[in-house]
Amino acid sequence: MVIYRDEPIHPDETNDMVYAGLVKLGIRDAVVDITPERALVRYNLPKNMSKVEMRYHILWLIAGISPNSSKIVIQIYENFTPLEEVIVSTEDVLAFMNETITYEELEKRIEIRSLK
Repeated sequence: MVIYRDEPIHPDETNDMVYAGLVKLGIRDAVVDITPERALVRYNLPKNMSKVEMRYHILWLIAGISPNSSKIVIQIYENFTPLEEVIVSTEDVLAFMNETITYEELEKRIEIRSLK
């Protein structure tokens, strides 16, 4: 059975931009889904990479590309096993990037949940 669409499929440019940024960071095969409610990135932590350092690179990347998403959700896997989930408001990340809040203040606003 062949299904035909009347409307062309348009890839989401924001998702593509975030994915391209992740590839530059050395992350392959990530899941990226950007909506106004949240920006989600799910990825497998590459070997020999710090999850904390990678967390901040991804936060800056997403906030810079999708500043209008309410929150950022990063789900980290290690060896394809769920490891942790990081949730923070995009507004807080932008405030840090704009030097309105300190690194310590941002740290307090980041929620980290174990997925083990």
